[in-house]
Amino acid sequence: MQTRDQDMAARYSNGETLDSIGEEYGITRERVRQIVKKLGGAGAGEARAKRLESGLLAQGATRLAFLERFGSIAADLAARGYSRPSVITRLKAVFPDINVAVADDALAGSGIIFDKKSMENRFSDATIIAGLWYLLGSELSLAPDGEWAAANLGDEAFDELPHALGDATISDDDLATILGLIGAAQRHAIDHPEITITGARYQELREQLVAAFGLVSDKGVSPWPPTRQTVMKRFGGWNEALVEMGISTAAKGRPKGLVQFTQEDYDDAVLAFKSHVHANGISPAVANYGPWAQAQTAAGFRRPSVSSMRNLYGSWGEMMRSAPKTNPVIAPN
Repeated sequence: MQTRDQDMAARYSNGETLDSIGEEYGITRERVRQIVKKLGGAGAGEARAKRLESGLLAQGATRLAFLERFGSIAADLAARGYSRPSVITRLKAVFPDINVAVADDALAGSGIIFDKKSMENRFSDATIIAGLWYLLGSELSLAPDGEWAAANLGDEAFDELPHALGDATISDDDLATILGLIGAAQRHAIDHPEITITGARYQELREQLVAAFGLVSDKGVSPWPPTRQTVMKRFGGWNEALVEMGISTAAKGRPKGLVQFTQEDYDDAVLAFKSHVHANGISPAVANYGPWAQAQTAAGFRRPSVSSMRNLYGSWGEMMRSAPKTNPVIAPN
């Protein structure tokens, strides 16, 4: 009996809990505590400190094991200009068993120098705008509209959004709900062009989403939707991002002088784009509009974005069918 009691005291001193010891010997945790106390064993504070120390040692061993396996790959990618989140994303895609939090902890303390600037380019313009639509739909408590989304959302939403959500623990049903809510928000905006959302409310909703899906957001991995700061930096301001969506600017915030497009501007853009594709023998697909619009802007003819065009006309196909037949103003190709 004395050997058993001494074993209990030693195990408690090494960090095991009263519950786990009692369960093994078939006695209550209180009886274990009495035995340990009688033998002058560790107090509760000492035992907790030992458990904490053991946990930290285990975490350190886990991080070391990660670096031994992937450290050289991460260092090579960092030298080529990859950010820490992009390195983790690449490794996770090839080695699905990787724990993202462990990987981020290990790389953060590794001394490897990563390119922080590239974090800002993690999301395309299209996925950033999709995040705005999603949180606007959440703010309006809209029901997902899968039918409208399937028929009208751009290819980039289906191609890029699953990758942007790579850090989230979401199911196929979750992704379908997100896409449906983006579609519902865009459809709602057609009949209610006055809708808007402030940057502060966007950030509040984003933080709720991050918590709900268990995203990693506090250790350098920036999840989708991007932060308000990222949105503003990409488009030059919050109201500028709303203009890119084609909706009303927020009541708060300082406009930077961008002029909203008139209906004539939109129709002229459609006609000019039609003339461009006809003259060059290319498809009038949405993928060809963006590069053309950028070239037009560079030549001094500012054109609405793809998102703005879709929002005004309802869909890409409807846009191509609806513009009146007049002579457009066209910049040289």
